[in-house]
Amino acid sequence: GVRPGIVVLAAPGLDSVRKVIERDLDFSDRFEVGFLTEEAGRLSGPINTELFEGLGVTWGVELQPALGGVAVKVHHLPSGEVRQEWLRLLDVGAVGDGRMAIHRISDDITELAAAARGIAATRIYFAMADAIWRIDSDGANQQRVSRGTGIAISPALSPDGQRLAFTELRDYAGVVVLQNLLSGARQQVPGTNAGGQSITPVFSPNGREMLYARTAEEGTDLYAVDIAQSCCVRRLTTGGKLAVSMSPAYSPDGRRVAFVSDRGGSPQIFVMDADGTNQRVLVPFEFGQTGPSQSPDWSPDGAAVAFHRDVAGGRQIHVYELTTGRTRTVTTSGRNEDPNWAPDARHLVFTSTRTGRNQLWILDLESGRMRQLMNVTGKPRLAAWSPRVGQPTS
Repeated sequence: GVRPGIVVLAAPGLDSVRKVIERDLDFSDRFEVGFLTEEAGRLSGPINTELFEGLGVTWGVELQPALGGVAVKVHHLPSGEVRQEWLRLLDVGAVGDGRMAIHRISDDITELAAAARGIAATRIYFAMADAIWRIDSDGANQQRVSRGTGIAISPALSPDGQRLAFTELRDYAGVVVLQNLLSGARQQVPGTNAGGQSITPVFSPNGREMLYARTAEEGTDLYAVDIAQSCCVRRLTTGGKLAVSMSPAYSPDGRRVAFVSDRGGSPQIFVMDADGTNQRVLVPFEFGQTGPSQSPDWSPDGAAVAFHRDVAGGRQIHVYELTTGRTRTVTTSGRNEDPNWAPDARHLVFTSTRTGRNQLWILDLESGRMRQLMNVTGKPRLAAWSPRVGQPTS
């Protein structure tokens, strides 16, 4: 559809806040953002609604200093109405969590002006240089988050965004660690220390269960564990000695699980009920067209599963639509892998070599727009998009 035009204007002293909001609205891919120079974006009196409406702008956002924060006014220019006014507490020289407060303003503007929840107030977690890191959705505030001595891979976030699970490899064994992101406290997930390697952990949508893959003498299979009560490890797949089942991904209702299995020869995307029954191929294999398929992730609206597949010597991101049974290829250049959905079910983050070396990229599936999340010298991979970050409770 046609994207509404939007401009952000700010009183003196709020230019840095204005720039963050402008970028957030642009990255939402739901608006045509009128990027203004510092001078043009500065408010000296009331917003010039006629000027901007004449330029085809639908929404005008006004930022004014207020006690302890910012007053936000959202003008609907065609009607001349102020549709919403908020008073937001934030540190205007904001860094860290203060920036997150600005991102929340952007998301509220998106919800009002595009009738859709924004994803500015989210973070992306990833593995790099033997540790798990995180970065804000706009590419700022990169921080190391995993604590520990082993090599950390396979990050996954709890539905409330407060716990991180990852695999820690040490002395040829891999255990799954649960780390509380607020306190830093760590615990080992039951059943993952039974020798072998436990990888690709994922939380159930209610946050009470976890699935992971464990490599043992009898092959690599999926196991479920009750993490709410730290008990009750159950094996869900039995692929046989040489077979591998891994990379589980829950449907948003928690009733089904997509996963990778090579029981038919090469790795393909399977699906099963959450209790391990009704295992079957999910994404049809097209002979001569498709190669190994891996790393599935179920979209938050339940409508699609994203994964990567080897095709004609390259590795590309695909999206399988559950209602139509259609698979579409959404990347073309470079080697692209490990897609993970944003909470808006519209954007994907993935690893790509399109500029020569591994970097994280974000794709808007509706417009096809790609943006590089950051530019680092390490090799970021296995990205996991967080839920929306709530107000800090402390």
